[in-house]
Amino acid sequence: MRLGTYIFSGTIFIIFVVGTVYLLTPDYYSLSLMGITLNLPIAAWVGIPALILFVLTILHMGYHGTKSYINLKKWQKDVESAKDALYWALIAEPKKHNYSIAKIKEGAILLNGSTLTPTGNMIGLSEKLDKTVEIIKNIQNGEYVNLNEHNIERHMGKNNPILVKNQLNRLEKDSGFADEILHYRENYDDSVVSRALDIVIESGNLFKVKKYASLMNGEQFHSLMKKIEKSGDIKINLETVEDIMKENEMGCPEYIAMARAIHKKFTPDETLSLFRRLASEREEAQNAYLYLLFEYEMLDEVKRFLEEYDESEFKPFRAFQILKRGKYHYKIDDLINSSIVCK
Repeated sequence: MRLGTYIFSGTIFIIFVVGTVYLLTPDYYSLSLMGITLNLPIAAWVGIPALILFVLTILHMGYHGTKSYINLKKWQKDVESAKDALYWALIAEPKKHNYSIAKIKEGAILLNGSTLTPTGNMIGLSEKLDKTVEIIKNIQNGEYVNLNEHNIERHMGKNNPILVKNQLNRLEKDSGFADEILHYRENYDDSVVSRALDIVIESGNLFKVKKYASLMNGEQFHSLMKKIEKSGDIKINLETVEDIMKENEMGCPEYIAMARAIHKKFTPDETLSLFRRLASEREEAQNAYLYLLFEYEMLDEVKRFLEEYDESEFKPFRAFQILKRGKYHYKIDDLINSSIVCK
């Protein structure tokens, strides 16, 4: 029973009882206690205990009602905290939440440091959680979702796996996004920056490649060299070649990859002039220079170069030189590669 209804019905009941007794017995009754004499109607003597009991029951009900109300509010607050924690766990940005109810805390506190990956169909979620699950599933399925429109991205760090996957999805559909990533690369995860650079390399746009050449790792450098080597549409000049080399850590394999990539893009004199200078400046470029001499069939130059070094050096090239003298018609790429000569 509601407290208000109880007070109303209890008041009516006391009035009814006192009134009935008074109508039936309007006499008075005297009671002496500690020198005090009370002379009240019998109806009053009946009503006073009833009134005291009535007031005590109201206080009792009020106390437990207030206690239940406070507990209910705690439950409601903890349930909302748990739902909020579920949201943050879903978007892979778990946050600390406090719980008042021990039974809820025992399980929900796990969400303070956990992430959730939704699988399958879920029915009965709140509207916010249901929308979040839908967004995450779309991203997992390779779709790009504008997270700003859903007020989610601003809560995510640049390394957030959902954000990273979403950005990679966008890159696959919008290659122009790669320029934005590379320009503001400090705002993006390394894996996203690396993929953006892959896309620029795949495009064969050497102006952009040169701009971001310092970001290339070894694998990307070799991928670019293969792209330049195999594509007849890529236009390149010696200035760009030197800029790319300056921006990358060049070792023996990289110099050979560069030599293979550009030897058909320029005249022999231009290419050899560049690598002759590089070989005189850096030991790591000497194998690439020898590679070019064999590629251009300049065996006399090969002989003069090798004579300047001990016979224990450049052994693969010396072996290939013997084969060439024997009139064997091998191409240098048939027998010589960076894994053999760059040891």
